[in-house]
Amino acid sequence: MSGILYIITFIVLLLSLQIYFPFARRRNMLAGVNHRSSHTKPVITGAGFIFFLSYMIYAGYLLFASEQPFPWCFFAGMTMLSIISFVDDLEEVWFLWRLLVQIAATFLMMLQVLMETQTMNVIPSVTLWIAIFMAWGFSIGLLNMYNFMDGLNGMLGSLVLSSLVPMWLINNYVRTYAVNDFFYFTLIPTLIFMFYNARKQAKCFSGDVGAIAVGFTMTYLLIKLMVETSNFVYLAMYTMIFVEAGLTIVQRLFAGDNIFQPHRIHLFQLLCNEGKRNHVLVSAVYGGIQLLIGLLLFGMNYYQVPYWCQHVIVWPIVAILAVWYLLYKRKKMGGHLLGYRK
Repeated sequence: MSGILYIITFIVLLLSLQIYFPFARRRNMLAGVNHRSSHTKPVITGAGFIFFLSYMIYAGYLLFASEQPFPWCFFAGMTMLSIISFVDDLEEVWFLWRLLVQIAATFLMMLQVLMETQTMNVIPSVTLWIAIFMAWGFSIGLLNMYNFMDGLNGMLGSLVLSSLVPMWLINNYVRTYAVNDFFYFTLIPTLIFMFYNARKQAKCFSGDVGAIAVGFTMTYLLIKLMVETSNFVYLAMYTMIFVEAGLTIVQRLFAGDNIFQPHRIHLFQLLCNEGKRNHVLVSAVYGGIQLLIGLLLFGMNYYQVPYWCQHVIVWPIVAILAVWYLLYKRKKMGGHLLGYRK
């Protein structure tokens, strides 16, 4: 693909935000300040539509100017998710409707992976169907975890970039499992969004439309990579998301909390809201840790370290991070993890 299209995409996304900002202010599309928020002034939300717009530009290129096969299932799922997520940014949509759309969209994504993957020359069996349904449920969970991480200036962009870079390296130097354009059309809106979001006073937030759209692509890339290589150590590519969002969900479930309601007990919220730490610095630390783990995975696979050895090396690191996270979080919460609502 010509680099001219990347430049055009960058310009179109940048201009679309300049048009969107006054529109959002007139429509009062602002993330207000309340006792759960990490910002101190109302901030424009829904700006993450540029992720969907970027993918639609790519879709247009595939349809009208490329000989590559068009991934119908992927873009159908992406469109469904982005539309309902943007509507949810405008006015709250019942969570069950959102869940049903997520179920349908991730089903289409799984179908896309199965159609594209060349290594799935296996006989259908009960075990295979169990694996498919587990991956389906995992995909829905990961989508929402990305959405949970969009609560701090620079956090969403940092986590996307820290996974995207090592995954691109793996795709180009270890095993080709996806078209590079997926990486580039994710990178462009991420950089633009970071410019407006990763600052002391964010100019905009992604909203559900951005977090869900980019989460859908990142989930697709991860599932595709694991299926192509049969190496599940790549799950660690999203360690910080699983540790922060995953353990917080478990914590809230054990505490009897409603996980569908907003909260402010993520560790990054405790650090920035109560601890008054710099938002961008905290986001950079999260992204830096995830990037180091991703580069470790890239290095081990580049030098063809046996899969069993990769698991022996990586999962103790993840376990140590998880234990440290729980202990440090308990300290920040006054010595308890489950009694915070009492």
